[in-house]
Amino acid sequence: MRRAIVALIVTVVAVVLLVRYDTDPPVTLTERAIPPAPPPKAKPGEVTADGPAMTTPFSVIQVQATLARGRLTGVKTIAMSGDGPHTKALNARAEPILRAEALKAGSADIDVVSGATSSSQIWIESLKGAIRKARRG
Repeated sequence: MRRAIVALIVTVVAVVLLVRYDTDPPVTLTERAIPPAPPPKAKPGEVTADGPAMTTPFSVIQVQATLARGRLTGVKTIAMSGDGPHTKALNARAEPILRAEALKAGSADIDVVSGATSSSQIWIESLKGAIRKARRG
């Protein structure tokens, strides 16, 4: 009986402390204008286009694609920000993997990078937009 009372008191104290625990929400980025990248000097038959600037609650990402005869031959991340050191580290780890995989596949049909799912998804969406825009001319 004594153990039950002690357990009940400990539980009540823990619940009260948890209810009173105050956290600040994560800092979110607001969408802001990203200046367009200067157009690179294209080789004959190459088309370069910027994808849309995409956002998560923690990042702003924009990708540029270069196509030669309809095939992806160049990828450049022109914007990839993060709201804190953790997000910046995830983005810095994921970006070269995404870029290499897209160039290897010759398209935006690639998998997300584990641990950076949201950033990967919007990076891929921006790349898809850049490819669509480049194909339209």
